[in-house]
Amino acid sequence: MEKLYMGVAREIITPKIGGQLYGYSPDVFSNALADDLTATAFYFKQGEAQALMISVTVCLLNTAMTAEVIAQISEKFGIPKQKCIISATHTHSGPNTNGHAGWGGIDKKYCDGILIPGILKAIEQAVNNTQAVTVGTASGNSYVGVNRRELTKENRIVLGQNPWGAFNPRMTVVSFKNEEGTVVANMIHYGCHGTAAGRNLEITRDWSGFMTDQLEDQSGAITAFFNGPEGDIGPRLSNGDTTGGLYTGFRYAEELGHVAAQDAVRIYKEIYDYKEVELVCDGKEILVPLKARMPLEEAKALYEQYKERVVNFEGALRQYALDTIAAYENNAPELVGAPIQQTVVAFGNLVFASFPYELFSEIGMRIDGCFADKRVLSLSNANGSEGYFITEDVKCRGGYEVIMFMYGQPQPYCNHADFELMKLTVEHIKEVLREK
Repeated sequence: MEKLYMGVAREIITPKIGGQLYGYSPDVFSNALADDLTATAFYFKQGEAQALMISVTVCLLNTAMTAEVIAQISEKFGIPKQKCIISATHTHSGPNTNGHAGWGGIDKKYCDGILIPGILKAIEQAVNNTQAVTVGTASGNSYVGVNRRELTKENRIVLGQNPWGAFNPRMTVVSFKNEEGTVVANMIHYGCHGTAAGRNLEITRDWSGFMTDQLEDQSGAITAFFNGPEGDIGPRLSNGDTTGGLYTGFRYAEELGHVAAQDAVRIYKEIYDYKEVELVCDGKEILVPLKARMPLEEAKALYEQYKERVVNFEGALRQYALDTIAAYENNAPELVGAPIQQTVVAFGNLVFASFPYELFSEIGMRIDGCFADKRVLSLSNANGSEGYFITEDVKCRGGYEVIMFMYGQPQPYCNHADFELMKLTVEHIKEVLREK
């Protein structure tokens, strides 16, 4: 087996104070800096095989913009497009790098002037400073997350804490050592929203920033967070909620971040063996089946209901109605499925799979459960932002994520779309790994 080479580098991508903080509503603007935002690039090469994994500490990354950045990466560094993953950590206390009806327009000045140059610079440094590495990994339970679909006594779903809801407590640390035996980089994988800071006015990486900083201090190596299926998982805060208090500062993020750090350090210390592994990476477009669009008269009625609403999910419903009406007016053909670019990166038996969704936790667990001898780590908010991807069972109770899933595009996803996505992903992983 040829040696695996890795380069890692980080760039600061902190926006100027005064810009919009994306994730709650379009009227939240920063007035202070709690901690710097970062772009961390991991470049891997083994013989002819290559892979690039980037962790960016922002909320979401616009799909079209991400595709353009990956095209630039491919042209500049010769890394095939299908072998690149750019993953957002999902802090709700960073700039608007997505743009969405109800949440405000994308901050193009920040993206063009700071974000994209920072990503490219980190990649350049990583590509030009590779060294042979071995890989170690360990997993353990962390309870810093909790299912956030709380069922009230009035039988309503709200964003809170649901201790009996689906939740994957597994945290995984992947570590890389050079030939001198020095740890040179770490990745932490876990699924949880970055909402511990709440609707406050400080720029921050949220709870995961404190976690990565402390593992860096312990290991002496660059450490980055890669968010897993977090669509229905929020931070388990001591205030009984999954969002920090309104304008109370970021103390809940710090409090939970230190708990997460203890878990990450404990798991890191359980890595007892670093091995030479085979790198396998490839990507392709998968097609998630769609239903027919809403009838025109229903779309018009929906627009009349929400035409004065422009903020948050009501603004999104208004835009959904407008998009559906426009599809009829333009005689747009109906699609068979939604094309999704998915990349798979495997280090031996450890497999990463990208999703441009806020994936529900059960979906990730079901995908992993299809492989007896592999550990599959699904990545949310990776290579784009296409909204929530829910499980079939939650539709009957509704709630915020269900509304966003069912009315995110003119043609909704098919029934049992979670099963279809799972099947497509499992087939793709087996294809990449050349398994039957």
